[in-house]
Amino acid sequence: MSYRAWTCHGKTNREMVEKLAKAGIIKSTPVKEALLKVDRNNYSNDPQRSYTDAPQPIGNGQTISAPHMHAHALEEVLPALVKISQMSPRRDLKILDVGCGSGYLTAVFGRLVDRNGSVSQLSKGRVFGIEVVSELVEYSKNNIMKEDNDLFSSGTVNVSQGDGWMGKPDEAPYDAIHVGAAAASFPVSLMMQLNPEGGIMVIPVGPDGGIQHLYKVERVHNNTDFDEQDFNIKALLAVRYVPLV
Repeated sequence: MSYRAWTCHGKTNREMVEKLAKAGIIKSTPVKEALLKVDRNNYSNDPQRSYTDAPQPIGNGQTISAPHMHAHALEEVLPALVKISQMSPRRDLKILDVGCGSGYLTAVFGRLVDRNGSVSQLSKGRVFGIEVVSELVEYSKNNIMKEDNDLFSSGTVNVSQGDGWMGKPDEAPYDAIHVGAAAASFPVSLMMQLNPEGGIMVIPVGPDGGIQHLYKVERVHNNTDFDEQDFNIKALLAVRYVPLV
């Protein structure tokens, strides 16, 4: 049987991940390893739908994205993380997860760069999850603490309240930035927080209720002032996300 996006449902976390791999959405060993280490059931409000390949509401008008979208995002940032790990093997990787919501993808990023033992090909690092809604900040933390609390105790993951449009400049630059809600336009502040030596941002852009696309933004030059020429921007696929607030 062949699988594709929206059909990679499972009865267990492993079955869901295996179907995403069979569908060719998960392409790499590191992404598969990280997804297997984080049980999506700990981040869902509905235990009956934890492994369904569809977005689910988590309260406050927000959702946890479909598993295939998380897999797409992980695969898009992975090559940059591998390259930077090879270029600067003694330096920690830094990842920013904007609109961390349930905390699920923040935890998966944490498993990629776990300070207690990162997955193959990657350096250890730190992941910063930010969320503008205070209730969801606590929701993220509580979910991570269920079975992934070691990510907090090791210093791999930090979750805090913050404005997604502004990012977290005090910890910049980031080797990867993931934005989990649709921005009406490209956030300049986030773009300028990317590592100028190939940092990648994956972000949905487009109006609420209108046509949106997932984009990959790569920063390739280190200028103090914003210049569009310093970035390579590529549209990846059409999507539908809640708005970035």
